[in-house]
Amino acid sequence: MIKYWQSMHEYQCFLNNSKARFDSSERGRLHSELWEPWQKLRLFDTDKAMDYLSAFYSPMGRPAINQPQILRSFVLFFLLVSKGLASLSLTAWAARLRQDRLLAALIGCPPDRLPPLGSYYDLIDRLWVYPDTTRYSRHRLFPASWNSRKPDRPKGKHQKASESRQSIVKCIAERLLDGRSIPFNFEERLQQFFYAVAVLPSMQQGLIPSDNLTVSGDGTAVHTHASPRGHRLAPSSPEGSSRHYSDPDASWGWDSDLDKYYYGYTLFHLSCHNSSLKIDLPLLLRFTSAKRHDSVNFLVAFHELEKNMPGFSMKNMCLDSAMDNLPTYTLLKNRKIRAFIDLNSKCGHPKTIPDTIRIDKNGTPLCQAGLRMVPNGFDRNRGELMWRCPYGKCHSDKCSCDCSQSKYGRVIKTKPEWSIRLYTEVPRGTEEYKEIYNQRTATERINNRILNDYGLHRMVLHGKPRYSFMTTIIAICIHLDARFKKRQNAE
Repeated sequence: MIKYWQSMHEYQCFLNNSKARFDSSERGRLHSELWEPWQKLRLFDTDKAMDYLSAFYSPMGRPAINQPQILRSFVLFFLLVSKGLASLSLTAWAARLRQDRLLAALIGCPPDRLPPLGSYYDLIDRLWVYPDTTRYSRHRLFPASWNSRKPDRPKGKHQKASESRQSIVKCIAERLLDGRSIPFNFEERLQQFFYAVAVLPSMQQGLIPSDNLTVSGDGTAVHTHASPRGHRLAPSSPEGSSRHYSDPDASWGWDSDLDKYYYGYTLFHLSCHNSSLKIDLPLLLRFTSAKRHDSVNFLVAFHELEKNMPGFSMKNMCLDSAMDNLPTYTLLKNRKIRAFIDLNSKCGHPKTIPDTIRIDKNGTPLCQAGLRMVPNGFDRNRGELMWRCPYGKCHSDKCSCDCSQSKYGRVIKTKPEWSIRLYTEVPRGTEEYKEIYNQRTATERINNRILNDYGLHRMVLHGKPRYSFMTTIIAICIHLDARFKKRQNAE
């Protein structure tokens, strides 16, 4: 049970009383190096967290205390890490709080009542849905061949490894189209918690539009510091005997940016971009196997976004070429979401397009002179896209081909049902298409902030629960950064 929850009003009162006892050096730190992290921490409403966390504590037994202080401690820890003011060690952070009453006051605790390190990990465990509690035990053994298989190496440079089960994308998409759920979402509590304390408040403050939202998705490689070979508990045990793995969830994957194998996870997230404030905000995060293809990761993440974050009305979906497949287009069309997906050259030429029409790799028709034709509107009565000569009204003067008697040249009509991949609702190559698809770069910037600015890649973590929790806290900090920026602009 939660014995006592410090409200935001009580936290402000406690901090004001503590400031009266600070000496001059502590006040100087508070209004210099700690000023920005402190202001961002004040924007984190822990009262919203209580409404969600109280369900995971039993009404009987030993009471839990300092839960809001632990949450503020996690947030302040990463805010200081992003400024280079703290080391990436939770153990060292807990010890530092005991020696620095200013930092202790910022999280809402007197120095003699700070939560112990075990309480931090207890909160992590409560927000993870996993039935096998012995999986991460120090005495749990796995076969020596555990997670030893590597995916096939791609042929070209900066190419992603292919999915071993080619039909799995179609199976998952059909399952979602039938209205069925995808089981085993171990991050469900974390996703719902993140929605309650970060995404929903940002929507209420106007940082995320609730209607006509453009969502982008991408995956990135997260390298774990655990050994892929494990270790024998007894030195005298045979070489091929069972071993202990400090990170049994990690697996081998292919890092397309570095063009090499890595041992760890894939972090896939869905995000959005606010063009007026020029900020990028994560909406949903999930860790998955490193060998799992992004085409599968997107479908699962999209299902979890619909299930755990019901406040969105998505209009556009921007994805890279890894998600360029017919089941994904079909699912988005069923949900009435416009697809903006970069084409994958491996998908080939659709057989449904008539042989009389020549197209380039993007599906744009080519005229008799071999030039790319220009979009000329959409005929809603017939459901056809119209394309005209690139010279327009100057066709008769500039083009040597006698393709049409019209002064603006030949017109070609294409039907989206020929290929929903090539002929999207917003034609490829148009300025509108480019403007919307450019928002996908928000995912790249969020990847950089999570892995580098907030130091997830440098943290020595073991196990998917801890990776997922730490990434969720980092994503909360990114939302606090956005709220702080909005307040600064308003001032």
